[in-house]
Amino acid sequence: MLAASTSGIFVESFDWSLYALMAPFLADQMFPGSSPVARLLGAYVVFAAGFVARPFGSFLMGRVTDVRGRRAGLTYSVSLMALGALLIAVAPSSAVIGGGAAVLIVIARLVQGIAMGGEVATAATYVVESAPEDKRYRYGAFTYAGDALGALGATIVLALLLTTMGADAVRDGGWRIAFFVAAALGLIALWIRRAAPESTVFVASRAVEVQTPVGPMIRDHLPRMVLVFTLTIGSTMGVYFGSIYLPQFAANTGQISEEAAAAQHTVALGVLLLAMIASGFLADRYGPLALIRLGFTAAATLTVPLMLALATGLLPYFVAAPLFTLCIGLQLGVTPVTGARLFPVPIRAVALGIPAALAIALFGGTFPFLAEWFIDLGHLQWVPAYAGIGLAISALGSWLVTDKLLYSVDHMGGHDQTDSSVIGSTA
Repeated sequence: MLAASTSGIFVESFDWSLYALMAPFLADQMFPGSSPVARLLGAYVVFAAGFVARPFGSFLMGRVTDVRGRRAGLTYSVSLMALGALLIAVAPSSAVIGGGAAVLIVIARLVQGIAMGGEVATAATYVVESAPEDKRYRYGAFTYAGDALGALGATIVLALLLTTMGADAVRDGGWRIAFFVAAALGLIALWIRRAAPESTVFVASRAVEVQTPVGPMIRDHLPRMVLVFTLTIGSTMGVYFGSIYLPQFAANTGQISEEAAAAQHTVALGVLLLAMIASGFLADRYGPLALIRLGFTAAATLTVPLMLALATGLLPYFVAAPLFTLCIGLQLGVTPVTGARLFPVPIRAVALGIPAALAIALFGGTFPFLAEWFIDLGHLQWVPAYAGIGLAISALGSWLVTDKLLYSVDHMGGHDQTDSSVIGSTA
C-alpha cells in the first residue's frame, strides 16, 4: 500500500519538476521564436498551462476515484503522467514540423496537468482508507515525502546529463533522455499500483445505499471545501517559495550567489523531508491538528523576520532556509491526509481535490512569477510579505479545523456523525 501511494507521488513530482528544469534546454528545439528568450518564454508559458489543467484534472480523476475505485484513480493518474512524458520525449522538433512541435508539448503538459490534479487527493484518499489506524499519518508523511524526493530526483538526472554530456549536447537533444527516464519510471509505478489492493473502505461502501446524491452532498460540504482551499494557499506558497524559489530570492538580496545558495539548499530540502516524516510519527501519537497548527502558525510568524534577516545579512542562508522549510514540513506531511477526513467516502477524492488544485493553480504556480515581478519593481520585501499573508490565511484556517469536523474513515455521508455547521467550534 505504501509503495503504491509513494511511487506515484514520486513519479508525478519527478515529471512536474523535470519539465521546469529542462525548459531552458528543450526550448530552442521545440518552440518557434525569433530569439532564445522568446523560445524560453514559450516553454515557461506551457509550464503554466499544466496548472490550468489541474483543477479540471482534480474533478475528472476525483470522480473516477470516487466511482470506479481508489486503485483506478491511482493507476489512471500515473498512466497519464507517463504518457505525457513519453510524448515530450518523442515529439518531433520545430525544425521538422514547425509550430506543431509546440502544440504537441502543450498537449503533453495538459495531460500531465490532468494527472497531477488528481494525484494529491487520490493518494490522500487511498492512504487515509488503507493505512493502519495507528500508523495513518506516518504512512501519509512517507507518501508525500515522495514529492520532495521526486523533485530531488529530477535535479539529479539533470546534473548527470550535464556532467556526462555537457550543456550543448543536452540542448541538442540529450534532454529527451530525461523524459524517457520519466516515462520508464511511470511504467514502474503503474506496475506497482496495478498490484495494490483496493481500499477496503471503498469496497465496503459499494454495498451501502447512499441516501444523499453526490451533487447535494458536495453542496453540503462546501464550507469544508473552503477550509481545504484556505489550508492549501499557505501550503503551496510555502512549498514553491521554500523548495524552489528561495535560492533565487537569496541571490537577489546580494548576500549570496545563486550558485552558492543552490548548493546549500540541499540542506533545506533535507530538513523539509525530515520534518515531513517526523510530523507523521508525531501526528500518530498526538493527533494531526497540533502539527498543522504549529507548522502554519510558526511559518506565518517567522517568514518575514527570517527573510529580512537573510536579506540584511543577519542570518546566513544555511540557517534561514532550513528554519523556513522546517516550519513548512511540519504541516506538509499530514495536511493532505487530514483533509481527506473532512469528507465522506462517496465524494472524498473530488471534494478534496478541486479546492486543493484551485489553490495550487492560483497561488503555487504563480508564486515564482509574482516574486520576480515584485523584485523587478524594486520591492524585494514584498516576496516574504506575500508568502506570509498566504501562510497566515492557512494558519487561521488550521484553527478552524477541529476534531469534531474529522469524519471516521468509513463515514458515508449524512449528518449522523458530524455536521458542517460546526466549523469554528471547539472539539
